[in-house]
Formats: sequence, structure tokens, C-alpha cells
Amino acid sequence: MTIPNYERRFQIAKKSRKTGKPRWWTVNGQGLYNATMHYTLRSKMTKYFHAYLSRYIQEQISEEQIQLIRTHLVSVSLDIYEIKKGMLPDVSNLWLWTKWFEDALQECNVLIDDNCDNVIESGRTRYHWVDSEEKRKLKFNIDFIKLKNSTHE
Repeated sequence: MTIPNYERRFQIAKKSRKTGKPRWWTVNGQGLYNATMHYTLRSKMTKYFHAYLSRYIQEQISEEQIQLIRTHLVSVSLDIYEIKKGMLPDVSNLWLWTKWFEDALQECNVLIDDNCDNVIESGRTRYHWVDSEEKRKLKFNIDFIKLKNSTHE
């Protein structure tokens, strides 16, 4: 599933008291890991990105693909096509995208649950450098590991 020219930040305030300009949060798991983000903002942001990803899931994942996903143990990974400029988050801090994607798959009834009975591998995230805004995208990969209830490894 591909999201072209993806949103990489979330507006956390319409206007800063100091500057009068909007305040933004760049998607980065560090803000959740070190508990610097207030729980109500975290909840609002999570709901926003679940809905954001759900739109693309509903547009791009067919009923046939859903049936395949439901009958297999799957692996979920993410390729990020980004322009290498300025301060980008460490790739290991972008785990939020994969978590939100798996949650959105469940909310869209693609996955019955995002637990280890369905998703047995997750978290590989990789940057790919591009040279223009038009080439920026997120590419979520769902790979089939094996049929559920299969006795073969």
C-alpha cells in the first residue's frame, strides 16, 4: 500500500502564544517513548493518523487481498521515500507508522486482530532517498509468511 507525498507532521496548536504561528509535531516515536507528549494530544494524534491511513487502506486493499491476509500469518514493513535534508528522525523512531498502520488494518477489518496470531513479524523500517517532493511516499508492505494452522515452518 502506497501513500504518496505523505503527511510527516501533525498540527498540535493553531497558534503559539509566543509567535502567533501554528505549532507542529513531526512524526517521531521519541515523543511517546520519553513521555513528553501529553496523553490527550497523543490520543488525538493517534485517532487522526488511524483515520488518515484507513482512507488509503480502503482505497487500495481489495476484498481478494483481505481474504489472503486473513488466511496467512503476515509480516508488516515500511519503506519511507524521503528527501534527505535537515534533521530527520532516526529510522528506529518511526515505529509509530507501522503501529498506526496495523491498528488501522484492524479498524478497517482487514486484520481480525493485530496480535501475534496474525502478525508474526513487524517493524522493519527503511529510508530511501529521493530528489523531489513528488517522489516522497510511504510504502507499507504486507508479506505472507505462511498459511495459518500450517504445520510447516
